[in-house]
Amino acid sequence: MTQPKDLPTRCEVLVLGAGMAGHCAALAAAEAGADVLLLEKAAQPGGSSAMAGGIFLFTGTDQQKAAGGSDSLQALRRDLLEAGRHKNNPDLVNLYVENQLEAYEFLRAHGVKFQLAPAKPPAPARSYHTGTGRSTAALHEAALENPRIRFFANAAGLRLRGSFETGRVDGTVVAFGGREIKIDVTRGVVLASGGFSRSKKLLETYAPELVDAVKHGGIANTGDGLVMATALGAGHADLGYVSGSFGGAIRNYPNVVRDDNEIPPLLFAFNVGAIIVNRNGERFVNEAQSYKVLSGICMTQPDGLGFQIFDEKVMSGSLAGTSVNNFREALADGYIQTAGSIGQLAKLMEIDSKNLETTIERYNKDAVSGVDSQFGRKVASAGLMRIDTPPYYIAATGNAITSTYGGIAANADMAVLDLFGEPIAGLFAAGELVGGFHGASYLSATALPKAAISGLRAGKSAAMSNT
Repeated sequence: MTQPKDLPTRCEVLVLGAGMAGHCAALAAAEAGADVLLLEKAAQPGGSSAMAGGIFLFTGTDQQKAAGGSDSLQALRRDLLEAGRHKNNPDLVNLYVENQLEAYEFLRAHGVKFQLAPAKPPAPARSYHTGTGRSTAALHEAALENPRIRFFANAAGLRLRGSFETGRVDGTVVAFGGREIKIDVTRGVVLASGGFSRSKKLLETYAPELVDAVKHGGIANTGDGLVMATALGAGHADLGYVSGSFGGAIRNYPNVVRDDNEIPPLLFAFNVGAIIVNRNGERFVNEAQSYKVLSGICMTQPDGLGFQIFDEKVMSGSLAGTSVNNFREALADGYIQTAGSIGQLAKLMEIDSKNLETTIERYNKDAVSGVDSQFGRKVASAGLMRIDTPPYYIAATGNAITSTYGGIAANADMAVLDLFGEPIAGLFAAGELVGGFHGASYLSATALPKAAISGLRAGKSAAMSNT
């Protein structure tokens, strides 16, 4: 990708971060009549959004209506609040519920293609697949085609600048081309720089138990927006709920060589029939629980590891074009190992083979009877499926820190709030950086649409600021 060497030093709206939230903010601001400068710290746009599984949660769409089934905005709001254990900011939940259909249409109008996934009744079909990286690629193309948007990569925000007279954020200092450049902003700054999953310092501060977790966030996600906004007195939200997700794959176990810039796959084979054992070759949990619940349980096992074991039946369901449950690609890249017998599988991973064979034998008997005698896993929960069709597969997995989902406090206009709950003039935030929406936990498939919805609102608010 080529770009001009000279970074503009003045714009109406500045957006820091070019993932889902940043692209939506830039497009919304431009379509509201503002000239926009969109900056990305990394060499390429996309960030964590381009690495995610590419699934969006919407209700009331044309596709959902055509598929039938019962759903409502009230049910969506209930599910969001229950997933967050009612620790969510109701204003941000309402923003999502009331604007998610508009966001769906906006994304479609800008080149994003959605495919509704079927759901098991009575759950409504709400999950829309786009494929990993495809939605951000479509939005980036739309941004490049918009004459009001100028995009620069390798441009990292360092500090926010404000006016002592007005108390308003009116610029930034950016690292670009080996220099520090001041940029004046006449309307608003939108922070969309993601979380801090790649910052050891911030993880040690807010989630020390995850410092050694498998890193799956964007390689530029070092908490820049959190730090910059905090320096101006921004309030925080949800940082006490930062947690890992069980399923971060570990390459070439037990001969592990870690790479700080590695982007490992997420393997949730336990959702589709695999079991999880520890280094002793023993099951220790009902695998039908969410990856967030499994995260805490896994951390109590030796070395904080769990080994997902499955057979060819599960492998045949490998998903292509995604970073989640792409078993065949993970196998080719060394994140999954394979063998012709359970004993050989154990030897590959230095697991007690006798224990593992006994574990598999007991589990297979339970699968035939329909009753998990150890942990009560149910047949209907993608479980109790015999592991008896070679070849067999095993993946060493630990806690992954995919996204931090906590950070800056903001209101429903996505204006950043200070420690007293008052808006900081000229400063807005969107996406993973914003705390308050998810609350104490996370409803699957809401991260990308939250980024889109908050980005659209932040971009429009910034364009309307000081006008």
